[in-house]
Amino acid sequence: MKRFDQELTELQHRLVEMGELAESMIATVVRGLEDISIDVSDVILESEDVMDNLQVTIDSEVVRILTVYSPVATDLRYVLTVSHVTSNLERIGDQAVNIVELLQLMMARSTMKPEPRIIQMGHAVREMVNGAIGAYINKDSKEADKYRNRDEYVDSLNDQIMREVLSEEIALKALKGEPDLAGPLAQILIARSLERVGDQCCNICDEVFSLVGGDHIKPFQ
Repeated sequence: MKRFDQELTELQHRLVEMGELAESMIATVVRGLEDISIDVSDVILESEDVMDNLQVTIDSEVVRILTVYSPVATDLRYVLTVSHVTSNLERIGDQAVNIVELLQLMMARSTMKPEPRIIQMGHAVREMVNGAIGAYINKDSKEADKYRNRDEYVDSLNDQIMREVLSEEIALKALKGEPDLAGPLAQILIARSLERVGDQCCNICDEVFSLVGGDHIKPFQ
């Protein structure tokens, strides 16, 4: 069983690497939102390639471990949660790519800058990513519960952004067919992507509960 334990350790190391990459991508996205003069797109796209390769490697290792060792009980639960967490980390990377693409669109087609609440939302989501990953690695259900509950705050910011951006003035422009709606629409979609990152963090927190106590909450999509 020494070989099995070694492979579980190697699996965790790769998961930690993927988690650190997700943290870095979201931190970079927030930096790009704070200062639109910084072009973070190349860094994010390169990181996404690494993220995808890590997911493929981890998924292959998970399948091999399940096939070769047929783990049971706690070991089985751990291997399955690794697969689920990996999937959510990859989706976080996808949302980071979406955000930088939307930011580029907004800069190219409008003079708008990200709303202050989007920056605020970005910082909140970054904390959720760091906290959720840390809770999983440390198998800390208390921390998982703490960061899962932060999603309500992220959702409330998303709602506020929707109300602020979709003002009466914007609605009138849309009805008149005026073309300068790229900025407001990009802001709404950026907020939506950040909200989805929060959902993925909740899913990771749920995997902590599954790992520690065997309970599993229906995941966000």
